[in-house]
Amino acid sequence: MVFVSFGLSAFGIFVKHTFGTAETNESEFNFVAAGDFGCGKNANRTITSMLLREPEVVIGLGDLSYQKTADCWFHVVSPLDTDGRLKIAIGDNEMFPAKFTEYMKHFNMDRSYYSFDYGNVHFLSMATAKNKVIPYNETSEQYEFVKNDLKRAYENNSINWIVVYSFRSFYSSNTTHPGLDELQDLYHPLFDKYGVDIILQAHNHNYQRTYPLNFNQTRAFTPVITDRDPERYEYDPKGPIFITVGTGGEDLYNFTGQAPFVVTQFQRHGFVNIDIAENGTRLNGKFYENRENTDKDHFTIKK
Repeated sequence: MVFVSFGLSAFGIFVKHTFGTAETNESEFNFVAAGDFGCGKNANRTITSMLLREPEVVIGLGDLSYQKTADCWFHVVSPLDTDGRLKIAIGDNEMFPAKFTEYMKHFNMDRSYYSFDYGNVHFLSMATAKNKVIPYNETSEQYEFVKNDLKRAYENNSINWIVVYSFRSFYSSNTTHPGLDELQDLYHPLFDKYGVDIILQAHNHNYQRTYPLNFNQTRAFTPVITDRDPERYEYDPKGPIFITVGTGGEDLYNFTGQAPFVVTQFQRHGFVNIDIAENGTRLNGKFYENRENTDKDHFTIKK
């Protein structure tokens, strides 16, 4: 399979990068995702559990190494760091200058936000670290990139699914890090407009899955639930599902409440596995916890 990624050159021109494995037909494949790994025993267990799923794409959702360098995480994740299948989002712990350089070099990235296609799925990685060294406001290059990239994917007849992944939470139940109004206000309208299906996020060390949500123009902190079925969406729900997977290995965060737009939430180490099935027309999502490698949550979307 050949991955194609898109980024902005230093001159503001869109450039294309090709990387990956030999060409195959991937109308059906699976990918896995988690963030907030660290380098301890729980991170090792997450990687071991991921390997059992034999994923074609692996996504690290930020805060990968909590040490001074990225070396320990590169070692932990090395069994999955093959054939160009490992991708990352830039989080807070990636923004220390020495580590940032390590990640950019290791993954051959010339921008910290990028996109690529695999089969009929378009993936978009956003950079949302809290220090805003990489701006994401409405006048930023990143905002223009996201807007134009999603528009192209939406208009591409060969793309059936759009998956966005980012470190910081757009929406969250009450826990350590709240959802960010600025991210909701700027980007959720774009996600609605261009048919984004799933947003994967981390930062909170727990698991959360929302109903399909539309942006609420009058009360942004109270998104509009477009389908209240807890797990089966047979008619392409009009609104993305936001999934928090800060469960890669670091100590888990407590909840102090559950938002009305959140279907399920819990504290477990593990990862999300997404299967693209039925010739690319169905998306099946499951959260596997490390302790017993069992399915703790699941949902499906049919187009």
